[in-house]
Amino acid sequence: MPWAHPVPTEILGGIAVAVKKRGRGKAHGALGIVNAIGSGGYGAAAALDLSVEVEVWLCSSSHGYTVTRGQHVDIDPAILDAVAETASNVLGRHVAPICARGFSEVPLEAGLKGSSALINALLEAVLGLYGVSLGVEELARLGVDAARRAGLTVTGALDDHLAVSGCGAYATDNTRQAIVTREPSLSGYAVIAVPGRRSIRGIDLETFRLYQELYIAAWKLVLAGDWYAAATVNGVATMMATGSEPSKLLALLTMEGVDAVGVSGKGPAVYAITSSRDVVPRVKDMLEKAMGAPTLVSRITPCNSHLH
Repeated sequence: MPWAHPVPTEILGGIAVAVKKRGRGKAHGALGIVNAIGSGGYGAAAALDLSVEVEVWLCSSSHGYTVTRGQHVDIDPAILDAVAETASNVLGRHVAPICARGFSEVPLEAGLKGSSALINALLEAVLGLYGVSLGVEELARLGVDAARRAGLTVTGALDDHLAVSGCGAYATDNTRQAIVTREPSLSGYAVIAVPGRRSIRGIDLETFRLYQELYIAAWKLVLAGDWYAAATVNGVATMMATGSEPSKLLALLTMEGVDAVGVSGKGPAVYAITSSRDVVPRVKDMLEKAMGAPTLVSRITPCNSHLH
């Protein structure tokens, strides 16, 4: 399909205003530490070095695609329209339909915050068309707004939208859209198994809420500064909520060098965290055998990383 020609100017208040021909935005995946669906709105997530990059331009009707881990994936026009609506409110002017293309290293519907990253990257790119640049927190709050418009968030996941554009780890009370605490120095290697896909629109919320006490326990561990223990408790709760047996995952904790195991978001991605690069190959092998699924490795990126 040929791409529409970009619009070089817009008439705003009777004045022709130049608009950049192309806007570009970046974000990255994130690792779920506490699931806000199960906890009743309290969530925590950490930045991963899985890149998402997009290029946008104004066009006659919304359409676009990403190349996601080598697969051509159309972007839902509802996402593009939601981003345009949010940007319009920020700019105080109508943003024409947007077209986009990009690439993503985040596996599809895995619970690794790929949708949040795509939305944040699109917003950054669209606002950039008009010369507007925002900080991580401002962008994250707009990302939540766009995700709600697109029907892609159950809880208003501020933690996810902070993590995909920021660094380290964030914990938020999503019922109040408030940052509760963060850990800029959180780091390590996440070995992640992705046994398939799970759409946010297809999960049973009530099964998560059955384990609310465990999710709240994980949240309290985050507040105490023990993010890795929180990830493990949260992972047990999410495996049970999604009908999986947690014992295979928990068995990895007996391996020397494994600091935590968990489930990211709603899953199905499961992970083991280590601070030692040397043990990553052994953890990969064990996780692949335990989950019967291919793995990938990503850094949890602290704020002193060269990537930020």
